[in-house]
Amino acid sequence: MAGTRPRSDFEAATEIVVGANPLMIRRRVKWGECDAAGVVYMVNYSEYVVSAYEIFMAVLLNEGFVKAKARHRIALPAKAFTIEFYASLRPDDDFLMTVEIVDISAKTFDVSVRGRSIEHHDLFLAKLTPIAVDPTERTAALLPRAIVQKLRRYRESCALNEARTGTA
Repeated sequence: MAGTRPRSDFEAATEIVVGANPLMIRRRVKWGECDAAGVVYMVNYSEYVVSAYEIFMAVLLNEGFVKAKARHRIALPAKAFTIEFYASLRPDDDFLMTVEIVDISAKTFDVSVRGRSIEHHDLFLAKLTPIAVDPTERTAALLPRAIVQKLRRYRESCALNEARTGTA
């Protein structure tokens, strides 16, 4: 709308990174993500989690996620995905997603995404397990050493911040 200005940078955005170590993303529920009762469709939670994962990887690798995967010559599709729901979300609700690394193995790693209300009430807890795949052969591959090192540094940094601040 001509002449209309948002009151803040966030109000014009659906997602914005608001914290690091652990990465925290603030997201606003869009009306189109909800059913006629005004509750977010269950499938949209998976979109929230995947979006948080993609933002996390772009921040971790310091470049666009698609470019980073191409540069490392790997794909990182999901091998597993689980989610537990604690409370519903409605249109225009703002909520926070915190991204942590739970485990790192030779070919996979586990990403935890915790959704909380702005008041820090639990909304959902998800775990996404990407697996490294050779995009040409379409077979499992080892995670590139550079990515493993960055994942470990991130996990260690989060643990140090948690110990220092006493937060989980």
